[in-house]
Amino acid sequence: MNATAAKAAGPSAATLVLIKSDPAAPAWNLDHDGELFVAAALTIRIGERELQLAAGASIAQAQEAVAGTDYAIVVDADRLAAIPYAEALGQFEIAGGFHFAPGGNAKGRSGGDDVPAINPCSMWDGAWRPSCPDPRGMVCVDGPAGRFWADIYLMGADHLDQGTSAFGVVIADGYSEPMPQNPAGGRFNRFDFAAAAAAAAHHGKGLLSYDEYRAAAYGVTERSEADADPETTGLDAPRTSACGLMQATGNLWVWGHDGDPDAPRASLFGGAWAGDGDGGARRAAVACSWPAGSVDNCGARARSDHLQLA
Repeated sequence: MNATAAKAAGPSAATLVLIKSDPAAPAWNLDHDGELFVAAALTIRIGERELQLAAGASIAQAQEAVAGTDYAIVVDADRLAAIPYAEALGQFEIAGGFHFAPGGNAKGRSGGDDVPAINPCSMWDGAWRPSCPDPRGMVCVDGPAGRFWADIYLMGADHLDQGTSAFGVVIADGYSEPMPQNPAGGRFNRFDFAAAAAAAAHHGKGLLSYDEYRAAAYGVTERSEADADPETTGLDAPRTSACGLMQATGNLWVWGHDGDPDAPRASLFGGAWAGDGDGGARRAAVACSWPAGSVDNCGARARSDHLQLA
């Protein structure tokens, strides 16, 4: 067996080990009916226990899925099951997870739909996942320089409690500044490039480069925008991308950078609500000379490197 072993993410990281027959892909996949199954032969070791799963083994859904929820794939006796991530913490051995989105991914270049579904790009396991500590609410993107992970949702103002990518939360912008990580508490007094970068860095993430943004936002309805300030994270189907980014364009400009490897400069991507009709995956103000700007139509979206153990 061409295997790779990896300690799983989350509270069970000290005890659960995955041994994958195919390290070059996530351990889980979806059938035509949207049901989860084991993609390739897999062995899970928990201390002295060993669970061997054949390709095609089903993964039980313990309860009806709720849109906008992150799920963990856990070891439940001699099988795998999917339960809400929040319920799994501290209770089960976590082998991986996925996001159940409020709508489907774009299949062409006119956005997605409003049918809740597992986002296939969000599936992760201990050996195929974002390199940041918390893998929830992210999707794997094939970028021009290789794979990376991007947040499904715009950053929320209360990211310290909710993470950087959560459904149905107040969006961080120049009027709803996010919480900083500092002993004094309070909030950032502005949401400029530096604040966005600092908030992402607290979670072991960064901001998207222009090339990464274009790849992550591909598939939206180009030259279109939302009619009003979205205020909270959620579904805007015409501007869902092919990998499942929600409100990917035409909602808030997002802070990013021009991609320079030595001295990246502040940039803005995507266009904002009630704009001039040119919102889209290629809309950008690159290498801005005003990184200190802080307004109500500028937010952020975080990213992480790809971790693949072999």
